Amino acid sequence: MYCESCGSFINDGESFCSNCGARTPQAARPVVQPITQPSQVPVYTSQPSPAPMPINQPVYPQQTQTVYPQQSQPVYPQNAQPVYTPPQYQQVHPIYQQPAYQQVVVTQLSDTRKRVNGAATAGLVFGIITACICWIPLVNLLPAIFGLIFSIVGLSKKNAGGKGRAIAGIIMSGVGMLISAYVILALMAEGYY
Repeated sequence: MYCESCGSFINDGESFCSNCGARTPQAARPVVQPITQPSQVPVYTSQPSPAPMPINQPVYPQQTQTVYPQQSQPVYPQNAQPVYTPPQYQQVHPIYQQPAYQQVVVTQLSDTRKRVNGAATAGLVFGIITACICWIPLVNLLPAIFGLIFSIVGLSKKNAGGKGRAIAGIIMSGVGMLISAYVILALMAEGYY
């Protein structure tokens, strides 16, 4: 069903329009079905019948229409318009002069880190190779000798970093040579050499 005032859709069973608040036609006229009384048939008895009791008619509460307060719209003056005032600028006179530049100060950066010790790094690399191939007899002797030589040279350099690499190269080359010597002695005991 549609509202008679605003034309919006109203669900069945609603008393008022949800859009404008108008009463629906069904809510204005409640449907009341009259109660019919059964027809009375006269019954003849020896005693007189009592007077019939009146049937209570249902009482429907009267629906009062809710009056909503009218919302007042703000009143604006008809001819009131904002007054535009242009901004006032101060005249700036440019200053013609040479821009001031700061002098660039160049300083010599000193090399604070220690020089790279290539001999210590080479000794460590040969020591790692020796430790990896120490199970192959006679083949690992050449990297072990180079590892020991480079590590000792790297350890003896003054003012050079990499002392830890040189010590690690000496240890790995020495351990690789000892394992290789043990393998050679074991093979000689078995009769392979």
